[in-house]
This record gives sequence, structure tokens and C-alpha cells, in this order.
Amino acid sequence: MKYFFFIICLPLVAFAQQSDFASIDFSIADHAAKRHKGETLYNLPLLAHNLTYNLNTDAERFRAIYYWVTHNIKGDYSRMEENIHYRSKFSNNNKALENWHRSYKKKIFKNLIKNKKTVCTGYSYLVQQLSKQVNIEVQIINGYTPLTKRTIKNNDTPSHSWIAVKLNKKWYLCDPTWAAGYTDLSNYVFIYDYDDSFFLQDPIDFVKDHTPVNSKWSLLEDALN
Repeated sequence: MKYFFFIICLPLVAFAQQSDFASIDFSIADHAAKRHKGETLYNLPLLAHNLTYNLNTDAERFRAIYYWVTHNIKGDYSRMEENIHYRSKFSNNNKALENWHRSYKKKIFKNLIKNKKTVCTGYSYLVQQLSKQVNIEVQIINGYTPLTKRTIKNNDTPSHSWIAVKLNKKWYLCDPTWAAGYTDLSNYVFIYDYDDSFFLQDPIDFVKDHTPVNSKWSLLEDALN
């Protein structure tokens, strides 16, 4: 039985936004990412260059970065559980919760660079930083999933992070965390199981299980125009 990282069930597959790039063969970018499988994260400018230097469009360059991250970074279930525990423990103590998050973020990014393991914040951060190296604008979006939408009314700390990428002057939504795979809770081993539906997903489908803190990042107005 599969236990997905951060969520148990996946939404309906939707490729509407990918169709904006129907003329592009993304397999070329995917092959570029595969050639650099296992590279370290100690030199992000070099990694970004190696992934993208022979690609012709921003869409392809972003695809190579996104594909590499989702195939080389493991979900860190223990860190996720740790975060859930302390979010609950300090739910009525904002100061303690802020201090916890500050120290938690340091652990997350250290583990990301050293061990290539992380949670949603790390996935989103890495895609953003690699994209920045090749002048592609990526925004980290914080929000809630179906399991935690009930906390919005209480102004609870966002429970999930994903990204928006600007390609050809238009914003698109992606979730590299959910795309990468899942953690098998029988042995707590992360299983790479790439799900392409989270790449440039239609906002109408994306919002079904992603509620951004800032509603403008639902991109629903763009989807309806």
C-alpha cells in the first residue's frame, strides 16, 4: 500500500496548462536532467548550468530543473512528523512556534544540501534557486492541503509549500513535493514515483487540493480568462 508524502490520495490528472507548450518536446529536457543524476547541491550555479545550457527555451530549462529535483531529492518523512508534532505542541504559543520554525528551517536546508532529503519547503526552495540561476522567476507559495484547510480560520501556520513559475509572461503552478514520490510507512523508505500531473497543472484542478494563503496565487482569474 502506498502512503504519499504529505497526502494520501491524489487529485484527477489534468494537463491543460501543459498544452500551452504542446510544440515543445519536454523529453529533451528530461534527458538533460537524467544525464546529471546524482549531482551534489554544493554548487547550484554549476548544476543549473549543466542542466540547461543546451536547451533553447525557458520552458525547457525550467522543465530540466524541475525534473532533476523531483528525481534526485527524497522526501524526509521524519522531519515532516517532527514539524507536525511541534506545530501541535506550540499551537497556543506563537513565540515558541516562531522560534521552533526558525531552528527547523536551518535543519531543513542543511539536510537538503548534505543529504538531498527535505520537506515541501526545501523542494520549493531548491527549484526556485536553481531557476534563479538561469533567470527564470519562481515564487514559493505557502498554503494548506485538504487535511489542514480547517486551520485557515484560526490563522494557523501554512502546512504546505509549492511553486508558481513565470513562463512567457504567464504564471503556472507546480508541486515538486507531491510530484517526486511517496514514503512507504511500512519501512519509512522514500520511493521515487514521479507524477507529471503536478507539472504546470491547470489552476482549476490545482486549487482542489492546494489553498494558498494569498488567494491571488490560485491563478483562477488567469484560468478563466
